[in-house]
Amino acid sequence: MKVRQVVWPQPVRNKLLSFRSEFFTSEETFDYIVQIILETEDLLLNPVFTKPYTEEYGEYAGLMRIVIRKFRFFVECLGEEAVVVAVKCPGEQ
Repeated sequence: MKVRQVVWPQPVRNKLLSFRSEFFTSEETFDYIVQIILETEDLLLNPVFTKPYTEEYGEYAGLMRIVIRKFRFFVECLGEEAVVVAVKCPGEQ
């Protein structure tokens, strides 16, 4: 798995930007989401990252799952692109 680009579809971006925390201001929450996105891209673009966990059951069976700060990202690799198909926020089933 050699990824050169991470693709963030509009629904995934909208969901991340709609995340709110009752404990922090909107600006602090936005900075937190940006940091999560940067960490996710760093992990996916890392050439050492070669054996990801593959979801076995459920709606996202067959997709790669990574967890960054309790956010679960479901990723599909298409050639040299990693497409983030879905994200589940902390506490979401």
